[in-house]
Amino acid sequence: MTRTATRSAWGTWIGFESCPMLLGRLVEGFAGPWTPLDDVPVPGLAAAPVGDAGDSRDESRDKSRDAARGDSRDVEPGATGAIGCVVLAARSPADLRRAVPLRGLLPATTRVRIAVADVPPWAAQPLPVAAPGACWRHLTEMRVSRRGRGWHLDAAFTEPVPAGDVVAHVANGLFGGCEAVTPVAGLEGGVTADWRPGDPNVTLTPPGGPVPDRRDAPGCDLPLRRAEADGCVLAGPVIAGPVVTGPAVTGPVVTGSVGAGPVGAGSVGAGPVVDRPVAAGLPPLDEAVVNPIGFRRHPSQETAALAAHRDGFVVTLGGSRLVRLPASGRVTDVDVARLREVRGIEVPAFDSQEGQGRASAVARVVAALSAAGIPVLAAPDPARDRALGPALAAALAAVTGEALASDLRREELSIRLRRAALREHGAAARWRRLALAAGLPVPPDPKVSILLCTRRPEMVPFAVEQMERQRGVSAELIVGLHGFTAREAAIPRTRLPVTVIEAPAATPFGEVLNRMAAAASGSYLAKVDDDDWYGPDHLADLLLARRYSGAHLVGSAAEFVYLESLDVTIRRCIGTERFAPLVAGGTMLVTRAAFEAAGGFRPLARTVDGQLLQAVEAVGGRIYRTHGLGYVLRRRSAYGHTWRQPVQSFLASYQEQWRGLVFNELMEDGARWRAEVRT
Repeated sequence: MTRTATRSAWGTWIGFESCPMLLGRLVEGFAGPWTPLDDVPVPGLAAAPVGDAGDSRDESRDKSRDAARGDSRDVEPGATGAIGCVVLAARSPADLRRAVPLRGLLPATTRVRIAVADVPPWAAQPLPVAAPGACWRHLTEMRVSRRGRGWHLDAAFTEPVPAGDVVAHVANGLFGGCEAVTPVAGLEGGVTADWRPGDPNVTLTPPGGPVPDRRDAPGCDLPLRRAEADGCVLAGPVIAGPVVTGPAVTGPVVTGSVGAGPVGAGSVGAGPVVDRPVAAGLPPLDEAVVNPIGFRRHPSQETAALAAHRDGFVVTLGGSRLVRLPASGRVTDVDVARLREVRGIEVPAFDSQEGQGRASAVARVVAALSAAGIPVLAAPDPARDRALGPALAAALAAVTGEALASDLRREELSIRLRRAALREHGAAARWRRLALAAGLPVPPDPKVSILLCTRRPEMVPFAVEQMERQRGVSAELIVGLHGFTAREAAIPRTRLPVTVIEAPAATPFGEVLNRMAAAASGSYLAKVDDDDWYGPDHLADLLLARRYSGAHLVGSAAEFVYLESLDVTIRRCIGTERFAPLVAGGTMLVTRAAFEAAGGFRPLARTVDGQLLQAVEAVGGRIYRTHGLGYVLRRRSAYGHTWRQPVQSFLASYQEQWRGLVFNELMEDGARWRAEVRT
């Protein structure tokens, strides 16, 4: 590798609070000193930001930090000139994403080494997405290798490049892209990185301001501040007045909006300022790493238990310790992977004085476990439930030991928990509410264009009813009448905007769908069938899965099938919550960009769904299959279907069956004329 005359190597770590001894043997040829990335000062400042709000640092971290500070001053990142090698050690992919908004704290260098100590089984290898710019033009060599349970990347450059850019591009490749979250945030470093994980489009600011400009414009729309007086985090300009936090909860506070002009007391440029700060709750969840991916339908272990520990929390099962969590309550994807086989986790109420001080950290653990789809059996705890919010607290109250004993009932509860947690505490939803509380405008929710194509006039009212009951989404309905006209079909009145496309019977099915897509105005296209049943959260769940998976096309599994000729409902054995090449054609939701990149539907009479799936993968798109509890496929005879699999083939592999038309609880009946259930 080419080397230039620069100073010695410099190492920084993130996520090793609970296991600092691992650093010494993680990176071959580099024994330290190590500097915690949370403690690296924003360039130009003499003092580093302080640690997590409400996070009592354990003794091992204090010793690690003190030892690291000795020699690291010789290669301080803020100094002029490049460092020979920058080493970043991340405990997990989740911690690597937390390093991305802090990329400006990493110095320029001619060699970057990134070590991720542990990854979950479904994680991809860390191949960077090389964005345009000077960084990759100077690349001379790069090696990616598997090391134990993690990955190492070593890249060499002929000229010094910003190490933070390399880190951001590696995280981008590891998670399949990065979606912008609005508003643009200003961070002080350290603990504030928890609030924008994976987001490279942030502005690092000195404690107390001012926020640096970006190309002659304000550097951010909403700055995150740390109030030194009480250790809480403020979203918005710091103003005089009391800081309001919930009982036993220390959290961020929304105080106003940001317009043009420097940061100061009172107002920040244009826009209203809230005189009394408002509590905003727990740090948001990073949907990209704490999510239902890898959910186990049939867990092999019994219910585990969460307990307080001297320096945080532990989850135990019998006499075994499954995971150890820091005092802040932060949960990573590696922690989730180690808990996948448990049937649930029991969380006690913390009644002591010390326990009340842990309420926000416990709430953070519970929110993360719920978002991951791991059922939580929680004892009543008013302080914790206030931090979680009413929707998630209500979902928790429905979880019982008896319900968890049934695999189907457990999965239903898991889906309700993950919905509530991700919608309330996910980063995108949380920042949207922060912006609204600060008086900032927010972009409208993305619209879903529902593509409903049918050859059967008699099925139009039923199909429109299935889409009418969709909730939690902004949608429009594109109805394709294939072989008949609107005068021959009774299209019912609906609250959804409706566009009707008519096509002769001889027109290939795929061409009709393309005409419908051309008339659609949504950011997403959702294909549905005219005779299947859809739960009221079908589309909302697909959008949720698209956000946490980052996939270009998502769909449900055709797990539940009603065999009409036999009057039997079956549940098939299909793996869900995973990246997979196949989803049910009547459940596909694809981004407009991916649809156009794949060339749309092929102008064929049959197999248009499978052709689109194959095309999306061929152009580099990812496909994700979420749960199938919000969809029931109706199967009549194969004649007349574009998918001509015979009814008998559905009986070849199933795990449960019921007589009659039977819906699970998430379907909420599915139709007004539901047949009598016979079990």
